[in-house]
Amino acid sequence: MSIFNLITGKVTLSLTEFYYALLGNPLIDFHEKIIWNLRIPRGIVAIVAGGMLGLAGAILQSVTRNELAEPGILGVTSGSVLFAVVWLTYSDGISLSPYLLPIISCIGGLFITFAVFYISSQSKLGHRQIALVGVILSSILQSFTTFVLLGNQEALGNILLWIIGSLNGRIWIHVEILVPIAIVSITIGLCSAAIANGLRLGDHQASLIGLNVKRARLFLLSTAAILTAGAISVVGAIGFIGLIGPHIAKKIVGEDARKHFPLSALISSFLLVLSDAIAQSLVLTLPIEQFSSEVQLPTGAITALLGAPFFMYLLSNKRRRKH
Repeated sequence: MSIFNLITGKVTLSLTEFYYALLGNPLIDFHEKIIWNLRIPRGIVAIVAGGMLGLAGAILQSVTRNELAEPGILGVTSGSVLFAVVWLTYSDGISLSPYLLPIISCIGGLFITFAVFYISSQSKLGHRQIALVGVILSSILQSFTTFVLLGNQEALGNILLWIIGSLNGRIWIHVEILVPIAIVSITIGLCSAAIANGLRLGDHQASLIGLNVKRARLFLLSTAAILTAGAISVVGAIGFIGLIGPHIAKKIVGEDARKHFPLSALISSFLLVLSDAIAQSLVLTLPIEQFSSEVQLPTGAITALLGAPFFMYLLSNKRRRKH
């Protein structure tokens, strides 16, 4: 699938052209630039960001014990997006450094995570109601994001693709930004599998084996927030990857987090690479004079087309099991 990503796009290469461009001896000069400066970093970003979103989704599903939970539904995505949009809209000069955006995005993700945790704790809601609090706060934050964009419509065009989620224009600087965050957050996420397994026993049983339930839940939620915010700061608000991957992984290996977490990351990486390949191969023609006649679909639009029916399937399946 990664090779397919590397040879397809606005300029499609044959396997022979790809081979020689990869080795640095392109048959046509610009082929080497396309492969090494555009498509390889884009592929790396897709693999890494997909893994981060998938692991975040698996952690959130484990904490809430809800198979419908994912970063977008729990509000982590909305918090990261709001803070990033405010930053992108009103910052200027050196503050627009791409290295600062992940920090701002993580602050937003952690903010909404702490808010969800605090409200659910103060209201003495169970773990299953955490998702409900997240949905409510997510709706509020999305409205704030809309107000910010309406107040500065000049910035709307530049930010719109990022809000939908897109891998267009991702180059080596984005790899440099994303990989360090991924190494740290994915390592922490995978190492937290034992904590997640402890919470699966239930609050009472987890307490009996010496686990501080509140701290453990907050730690896992914060890890998921950092994973999500780190990915979003580079690829935008790509949705449903953190829902589909973990669900498929659970069907294959069960609920043991030691197996479920890494497989969720791997499957989600594949799904984002697949979605990006579909996006690159689909080109729309716009009948509008002031725009380019051909535009490439953003990857987030493809994940939404795949994820929305999958979400409805899970929802209907859950209702059938109740009856």
